[in-house]
Amino acid sequence: MATTPVSPRAKSFSARRLLLGLVALFVLVYLADFAWYELRVVVPKLGPATGSVHRIRLLAIASKGNKIDYEIDAQRPEEDVPCSHSLFPHSGNPPCWYMIRHAKDPIPM
Repeated sequence: MATTPVSPRAKSFSARRLLLGLVALFVLVYLADFAWYELRVVVPKLGPATGSVHRIRLLAIASKGNKIDYEIDAQRPEEDVPCSHSLFPHSGNPPCWYMIRHAKDPIPM
């Protein structure tokens, strides 16, 4: 019983197939997310496609000695940031799950 050795070319082919499979999976998930977002824009009965996250604008101001002072913005202390109810950004809005996590992040000046 003779076995044939696996050539390096066959190994790279399987790695290439794995990479193409991952890229194809990413594209399919993105397209499904985009289609669901656009469907909710057209048919509002399916649920809101966009929303907003309320946040307090906290400014991070660099000062001498590598120190950072934190102050609430005096001109616009609060704001509602628009977001999309999806996995990926759509229509120029970041996803709401991302904005909720980063709503309390200070704004660097």
